[in-house]
Amino acid sequence: MTTRRRRNPPKPRSKPRATHFAPADADSRLRSLLEGYCRLAGVKHSARGPALTELSLPEPERPFFRDRERVSVAFSLAGLERDPDADLAVLGSPFVSQLLEAIRSRAARLALGLLAPSPPLSRPSSPTVPLRSGQALRERGDERELPIPVRDGTAKRVRSRRALHPVGRLIARVVLRAGAGVEEAVVESDVLDLSTGTKVSPDMAAAFQELEAGRVPPADPSVAGKARRVPAREPADLLRLLVRHLHDQATERVAARRATAEQGLATELARLDRYFAAILSEQSNPEAIATVTALAERRRAEEIRRSQIRAVVHPLQLVEAAVLMERAEWRVESARGRSATLSAQRALGDASPWTHESITCPQCGQPFTELVICRHDHAACDACSHRCSVCAEDFCGDHGIVQCRVDGEPVCDEHVRVCPACGLQHCTAHEGVCAADGHTACSSCLAPCDSCGRVICNRHAEHSDAAAPKGVRRLCAGCLRHCEGGVNEPVGVDELQQCATCGKAVCTAHGAVCAVDGQLHCSQHLRRTAQSQRLVCARHVAACALEPMAVFASDEVEPCPECGKDTCTRHRAVCHSPSRETE
Repeated sequence: MTTRRRRNPPKPRSKPRATHFAPADADSRLRSLLEGYCRLAGVKHSARGPALTELSLPEPERPFFRDRERVSVAFSLAGLERDPDADLAVLGSPFVSQLLEAIRSRAARLALGLLAPSPPLSRPSSPTVPLRSGQALRERGDERELPIPVRDGTAKRVRSRRALHPVGRLIARVVLRAGAGVEEAVVESDVLDLSTGTKVSPDMAAAFQELEAGRVPPADPSVAGKARRVPAREPADLLRLLVRHLHDQATERVAARRATAEQGLATELARLDRYFAAILSEQSNPEAIATVTALAERRRAEEIRRSQIRAVVHPLQLVEAAVLMERAEWRVESARGRSATLSAQRALGDASPWTHESITCPQCGQPFTELVICRHDHAACDACSHRCSVCAEDFCGDHGIVQCRVDGEPVCDEHVRVCPACGLQHCTAHEGVCAADGHTACSSCLAPCDSCGRVICNRHAEHSDAAAPKGVRRLCAGCLRHCEGGVNEPVGVDELQQCATCGKAVCTAHGAVCAVDGQLHCSQHLRRTAQSQRLVCARHVAACALEPMAVFASDEVEPCPECGKDTCTRHRAVCHSPSRETE
């Protein structure tokens, strides 16, 4: 008997190794966050050196810092050498986590006021001017044509007026996880128009930073006059927009983390393959081989999931201000009767014409190449919109799906469905009805039963065993049976017959026809004859008087005319022989 070495399957690391990345200006960002928090929360701070600060926390803020009244903060190792008991302010340290939690709880929003307009205020244009649709831009007085083409539609009118737009940026903590690595950073988005989602001009962004730093005072609210205040987007939509800009900023960092994770994944998968290959080489039982193979596949899937990069964004603070801008609006209509209002904005006093670059998509914030009217009556660009393969209407990315599960074509939200069998989205043109309970499913999950032909989905479909007489087949619940003559394996109803001895349902793989009565019997009630090797049921089993241990069929023995005993053909002559009579 061979002795097998016992091996324990490799387990994933329970605690990933934490690594931290810090931009070149991480120290300045942490200092800025700390100073802003102290200013808003009423925390007194005094510098004890170039890299050492002491905080005096009021009563409401102490729970965030382990109920301490005073906290010494070091921004470098030199500051930590001066005060070994100080908290080190680096990304991933306990103090930074406490600070971020305090900011999120007490200073999640910072309003700076009105941003002073740098150009001189000009007289607003007339509110309504007729406009012909077209691609060329012409400005004559107050007349302005839309500088971008409209897909299957026309522009109707334009309005130009002053309006107060909210602008701001998001400060957030970003945590990247992939495999065993964890990275985190405090990042800032660009200064965006919080109503349209577009980046503001560099001059306006610089003025915003001056106002945020306190180097310039906010403007008097009376400067805005009767200008209408444009509301910001909904919080969920605004957060999605700001996170998208943060994602664009972290593209290189994410690519580097993904490359590192893929390299680690390849190493780990190679190690798993070598380990399970050694285990399989020691196995001979098919069931053991199947078990080890399933375990190997499960472990590979776990490692692949662990290596996938995941970004978690923790919003810390939204810094916002209001700015007085010139706002132009165009009313566009499609040939299908859909209409939308497209707006553009620029700084006051800007006499330059409206261009493609100055008008951006309200969905993705990118410049237009072609304007598309969504079926929900708002504008989008051709890059973030699609045409439904069912109704041929245009829709944006928020009101439909890019790919149908069956044919990969875009579908609007009116004609999109979720298949209950596979959980994927599909269009109404590729759906059918499951005969099991009448629910709809995608056509990829629907197929006929191989026994009765009824169309059923994958969720209600069963498959017969490979050892069944007709092999593996797709069966509905009404056609699925279990063979009682074997190990209760699933078979089709058309593969079963009733055992003539016990009445159980058996398939032809676990039953046979009796050679005498021609009826099907299960294997437990069949015997094979000794001479002819035929199968006979228990009722037709006979024995020869001269060979009682052998099995014969009832039609293979006859009673001896002399003694009346049942004898087979081979022993019948012996029964009548002279020597037998003498004896």
